[in-house]
Amino acid sequence: IGIGDQAVKKVSSDILCVGDRQFRFDSIFDSKTSQEDIFQSVGVPLVKNALAGYNTSILSYGQSGSGKTYTMWGPPSAMFEEHSRESHKGIVPRIFQMLFSELEKEQRMSEGKQFNYQCRCCFLEIYNEQVGDLLDPTQRNLEMKDDSKNAMSLENLSEEYVTSYDDVTQILIKGLSSRKVGATTLNSKSSRSHIIFTLVIESWCKGTSTNGFSSSKSSRISLIDLAGQDRNKVDGAGRQCLRETKSVKKSLSQLGHLVGALTKETCSGKEVSNRNSCLTRLLHESLGGNAKLSVICSIYPDIKNNGETLRTLRFGQRVRSIRNEPVINEIKEDDVNDLSDQIRQLKEELIRAKADVRSSDGNKKGYLHVQNVRESLNNLRVSLNCSLLIPNIDNDTDDECGRGGHRGITPAD
Repeated sequence: IGIGDQAVKKVSSDILCVGDRQFRFDSIFDSKTSQEDIFQSVGVPLVKNALAGYNTSILSYGQSGSGKTYTMWGPPSAMFEEHSRESHKGIVPRIFQMLFSELEKEQRMSEGKQFNYQCRCCFLEIYNEQVGDLLDPTQRNLEMKDDSKNAMSLENLSEEYVTSYDDVTQILIKGLSSRKVGATTLNSKSSRSHIIFTLVIESWCKGTSTNGFSSSKSSRISLIDLAGQDRNKVDGAGRQCLRETKSVKKSLSQLGHLVGALTKETCSGKEVSNRNSCLTRLLHESLGGNAKLSVICSIYPDIKNNGETLRTLRFGQRVRSIRNEPVINEIKEDDVNDLSDQIRQLKEELIRAKADVRSSDGNKKGYLHVQNVRESLNNLRVSLNCSLLIPNIDNDTDDECGRGGHRGITPAD
């Protein structure tokens, strides 16, 4: 909650009032709250869940100028400050400071088992209904694709492997400096695009079994900072500014419709489509899917902004009604053995199918069978979501499957 006329009243640690309307949330932070307080409430549980193997998300929502970006990222210079309660460092850098500290600690303390991990990340923005790569500004209007399991991927979205907090900091600063900003009535540098930073953690533990494999986990952290909406007109606004405002308004409206539909789905059990916009497609894991979601609703409680304040608070209350289905993304030794058997069987079938094609002078039916088996092999590898963590079955499997090329990573899978 920002500072302004007393249009909003904090009644308790989880209840606030706007006029005679009462709203309940898990926690309420006012202008006296430090960045560390919010991190302890939201960031610490996220790190613990991510290390346990859950997909996790934070979504920052609210009016332009209400402090969303400050809460999430903090000033760029603060990212280099030592960890302290007084630091202006945002929740995101604090998350990664804790994450890499915990990963290194687990690696040191793993007795009798060899614990290893690797992390990779990407950073994208949605600007005027086009997805762009914040780490490679030449990549604009990236194409979205759905795989056989209805998971969404982005063509040519770059990803970086990171091994430390310093690595992540450099990527965050690079991406944030490329974000589209513009002036509104409440903020001279208002975010004009939605941005999503995603980090995937892949960890595995080698035991004493015959194949040296014990278990592996793969989890995804998605950090979503939405552009703010300002319904007040900016004097002298150009065509580009009006287009940006219209695009932000449309995408947030579609997000609101999706949240409303998912709230009803919780009651009715009916499936909801998320294909209305780039934003809703990218958030389909975070909203109603396999993820633990926290939503930070930022408001600017000046009496002049009551309309936006009420819209933000209603959005937050509707999101609370959505029921996600998070699971631990873990592969154990028995799972690996079963998948290894399936891969061997598919490879044998592929060899037989190729032989049939050669003996039948390459008829169309035989080629289709080969293609179907290849697709099954590829889908099986994709379903693992961490193929590099399991032992290789045979070195020639990659050739049989035709693997290669640029790997895409998605913020919401």
